[in-house]
Amino acid sequence: MKLLKNMIYSTAYQMLAIILPLITIPYISRVLGPTGVGINALTNANVTYFLLIGGLGIQFYGNREIAYHQNNPLEKSRIFYELVFLKFISIGIAVLGYLIFIAFQPHYQIYYLFQGIVLLASALDISWYFMGIENFRITVLRNTIIRILLVVATFIFVKNPEDLWIYILLIAMSTFLGNLSVWPFMKRELVKVEWKSLNLFQHIKPALLLFLPQITMSLYLSLNKTMLDIFGNIADPGYYNNSDTIIRTAFTLVSSFGFAFLPRLSNLLSEGKNEEANDLVMKSLDLSTALSILIMVGIMGVSGTFATFFFGPKFEVVGSLMFVQSLMIILIAWGSVFGTQYLLAAKKTKAYTLSAVTGLIVNILLNIILIPLYSVMGAIISTVITEFAVTAYQVFAVRDIFHFRDLIKGVWKYAVAGIATFILIRFLDVTMPINIVNYIIQALLGTSLYIIILIVLKASVTVEFKQLWSQFTKKTK
Repeated sequence: MKLLKNMIYSTAYQMLAIILPLITIPYISRVLGPTGVGINALTNANVTYFLLIGGLGIQFYGNREIAYHQNNPLEKSRIFYELVFLKFISIGIAVLGYLIFIAFQPHYQIYYLFQGIVLLASALDISWYFMGIENFRITVLRNTIIRILLVVATFIFVKNPEDLWIYILLIAMSTFLGNLSVWPFMKRELVKVEWKSLNLFQHIKPALLLFLPQITMSLYLSLNKTMLDIFGNIADPGYYNNSDTIIRTAFTLVSSFGFAFLPRLSNLLSEGKNEEANDLVMKSLDLSTALSILIMVGIMGVSGTFATFFFGPKFEVVGSLMFVQSLMIILIAWGSVFGTQYLLAAKKTKAYTLSAVTGLIVNILLNIILIPLYSVMGAIISTVITEFAVTAYQVFAVRDIFHFRDLIKGVWKYAVAGIATFILIRFLDVTMPINIVNYIIQALLGTSLYIIILIVLKASVTVEFKQLWSQFTKKTK
């Protein structure tokens, strides 16, 4: 029941995370234009490098370690203090490096300074603790309030292209205040520990094992924008960023289930309940596949008209980018299940690391070849192929535990439903007038058709939903 509640909390927040950008992105794209959006994307990508170094892999590592010891208050408190102090040190080093980097930047220094606030915010981020103890309520409520306030402030203070610095500052400060706001809750979570017993540096090696795949997988996302600026112009990172934002925002609905499953999966594996853990992974894969295919074909179906309607006429190119990039949604879904969920929970960090390194190498090589030839579309193609390489390696890494035949056994049902849904949405998109009401109608009709076909074909995800709903109704009676 606790897992179901976490899934509901996480999904509700991720739905909000989808809705709010749909409100602000069209406004920001029109107010700041391709250049302003591009500057924000570029400076954010460059600060991300230092954010990754300062993070030291503690987000995933801390989540896992707290989950392993969630029934031991003393050990849980000791791990919390050790990881927090370790992160303070690593962020301090990252801040010094970032200040040196800014000193040598001839352009956009004021934007880089405001982006740097996110580094300080990262030092205060302890969301990994609450995820580890499977308490999603606190982080969800915090993020909900902060995001709503950010949306309101954006419409009030960002009025023209010269307000780009205000927009960057608002985002950075919202992150800082959001992370700070959960600290008062720690008073009731922690028990007294002997400060002399703390051993910060014992966590460096295992955290670094998670840090390498984290930094490599995030690096190629940031490198795309940096390399677009090098080989193209400042507007290209903006085009790429808008397409990438839509795709990854839509994917958060799928990833929300992954975050809900991770602590439970870690706990099951730590207790040696491997069969139960494997069953949970298969359920997660089935659910992720069903959702990701629906989202993918939905974006493909409306991409022809949506970009201009949503971002404005200056972002027409984003439509074709979205169509191609939407292919990565199903790839990320599978990668999330076998990488973020299983390999990390099972402490198979070597395989997870190698998959990330593979992705980074593939991405860099393809960017060098494709961006000079096809500009921003080259970066999109590179991103999709990179995600395929990462996911393929992760599936290969778990072949002895999860047989490929079992993984794809029921996928054809989702594929059939997806193709039919794409045809319907594409037809409606071409024939119906372009407005928000008709997009909602297309989404409702497409989703309804998708669900009906899955029910007719008796897809396993429909059985899982019936079981979850039955458990929920029994508990609420």
